[in-house]
Amino acid sequence: MGEPFNGIGPESFQFFRELARNNHKPWFDEHRNIYETHVVGTFRSLLAALVPALLDLNPHFEISGKTNANFSRINRDIRFSKDKTPYKSNYYLWVNDSRRSHQTDGRLYVGLSADCLTVGFAIYGSFKPSKKTVLDTAFRPRFKSHRSEFEKVLQGIVRKGRYDTYWHRNEKGDWVQHPGLPRKDEDWQTLQAWIVRKVFPPESKALAKPSFAGKVEEIFRNLYPLYVFTSFQSPRWQAELRSAGPR
Repeated sequence: MGEPFNGIGPESFQFFRELARNNHKPWFDEHRNIYETHVVGTFRSLLAALVPALLDLNPHFEISGKTNANFSRINRDIRFSKDKTPYKSNYYLWVNDSRRSHQTDGRLYVGLSADCLTVGFAIYGSFKPSKKTVLDTAFRPRFKSHRSEFEKVLQGIVRKGRYDTYWHRNEKGDWVQHPGLPRKDEDWQTLQAWIVRKVFPPESKALAKPSFAGKVEEIFRNLYPLYVFTSFQSPRWQAELRSAGPR
């Protein structure tokens, strides 16, 4: 058993602020213990605290606690990147269906950077035309055939203004971010990423308390209908959607 979740303290944000000024291996090696304790350790204890609620939402959610299965890597792949700094400026915890990869499924996530912590839902397309994600196989056809049901989900969750949202699309070779929700059906059919989230600044008092795990649970439950509509592969997705319901 790991350490209990005691909240997300200022050390977690400070690590990434200092990493931005010292993004090289000697500095990282010298501060690895801070990373392991206040980033990796904190996120692992958070996942452990969330497991009962996650399995209550969906018994197929991935909860193994492995890197790439539930956690991102801090090391960057610099082989094809112009930016040769070796470490990423953020860290993520995510959950998705264990029968699919996080690269092809929608996800509920917690993200940490120097500026904030975010809790939300995200879905992405693939940059490889031959590789399909649930954005292509589930969401796009479902959007066309059940447009009114999707609008009800949006109305209950996003249009009330309870969450920030934005979307991405590749336009003329550039990865363009658009604020808010897509305005046209055509945009929904061509977007390549969609994120709905709650943002917590480092000074938020809620973050540093063990009870913050309960706040993450609440957000995940509120956003789970988005996961169901966009990503749930079972023919019983509508029953699951009714059961989840906007909260």
